[in-house]
Amino acid sequence: MTENKNNRLWGIICVVLASMCYGITPILSNTALRGGLPEAFLKRLGLQAEHIAANPANAIPNESVVGFGMALACVICLVHCLVKRVSLRVTRRQTLEMAVYGGGGFTATMLLISYAYLSIPAGTTIVINFTYPVLVAVFSALIFNERFRIASGIALALAIAGIALISGLGAGDALGENPALGIPLALLSGLAYAVYFLAGRHASYSKTDTSVANVYITGSAAVICFVIALLTGRFRLPPTVFLWIVLLSSAVLGYIIGLRLLLVGIRLLGSSTASALNTLEPVFASLTSVIVLGESMNAVKITGAALVLAGALMSILAARK
Repeated sequence: MTENKNNRLWGIICVVLASMCYGITPILSNTALRGGLPEAFLKRLGLQAEHIAANPANAIPNESVVGFGMALACVICLVHCLVKRVSLRVTRRQTLEMAVYGGGGFTATMLLISYAYLSIPAGTTIVINFTYPVLVAVFSALIFNERFRIASGIALALAIAGIALISGLGAGDALGENPALGIPLALLSGLAYAVYFLAGRHASYSKTDTSVANVYITGSAAVICFVIALLTGRFRLPPTVFLWIVLLSSAVLGYIIGLRLLLVGIRLLGSSTASALNTLEPVFASLTSVIVLGESMNAVKITGAALVLAGALMSILAARK
């Protein structure tokens, strides 16, 4: 009995820490997209470091930010497989599906999120992106004939109400620079991630080792991003050592620390409980956005975010049943 309680406690700690890692990565992406950290944040820390302050001249285009992030993540996962002597051998069909469904879906998700970051607060973007569990339930019922539960319908209503509140005219500057563009982009990112999630669950690579699948998915995502960047003239190497460190830190947090902690949490708690706890991710993303990026919050936005996360949580618990 005591051992089970200890395992559950460690599982909770692991998932919470993983959510914290994923809550920090939006700040790192924003730092790369804006060429450094906000001067107001640096001043609060008592730092006068021009080489790490936000500078439009150092800003990296979205496609390059996502591309380098995926490339670094691919290298990290590849090294892990080689060290652990995990075979990278997969079938041709699995390779193709991981490239198209995995790489394509993940690329669409991350690019849409990065575009949204430039129009609305990072915390708001991640909250809206977390409509994906609700969309997964809807698509599962429409496409795969899975049972659509009453709880899933309530979750959908909560998510819609939350988005309506977040998009409300009374939110003021809490909505960011261009909510008319940013909110639809964030919603589309949730849609893209739902498609990516369902493809991973039903495709031929669904039982492939996580690290192996990540090598192929992040590798193909990097290739897609770099091709788009080159074709559109938006390819750019990080211009400073600091921005290289930022991108590497994002990959390490997401694909070494965060992913491993989440996998341990899933093993100790089960996938449904771990997924439910992982809804803390947008909470941490909102907190770090307020602290680092100086983003504002108000009662309308907080209420809307709470409704969206309640809908996500209800969808996850409904799927568990």
